[in-house]
Amino acid sequence: MFKYLDKDGRNAEFAIDSENPAVLKIGAYEFEGMKIPARDIDMTPYQGKMVRIYIEKDGSYSMDYGTHEWLLVMGIVPEVTYKNVADGTDENGQTRMKQEEVPIDLHDTELTVFALPETED
Repeated sequence: MFKYLDKDGRNAEFAIDSENPAVLKIGAYEFEGMKIPARDIDMTPYQGKMVRIYIEKDGSYSMDYGTHEWLLVMGIVPEVTYKNVADGTDENGQTRMKQEEVPIDLHDTELTVFALPETED
């Protein structure tokens, strides 16, 4: 779920990838006179963490700590979860179980989208 903080409700298009719900899709937009291309970001490496995506002066994205040009979006990526699945049978005919990681789904995550700086037309 996206929570938009800009006055018009959206400054760029954001979506969760329909085939891989761990991927955040950011549509193309303009930032300080630059055309920023669309980009997909796989959030799997950030499971269980607060993520902040920044725009830099050159139009690139950054997710590290430090000084940045503008905060675009932030949220907490869901933690790693596991499910038990059958893994054959043991020597006594009993079903063996193993834990399997459940892929993250950003649909249940609140991502806050910040307004881009206002520009004079």
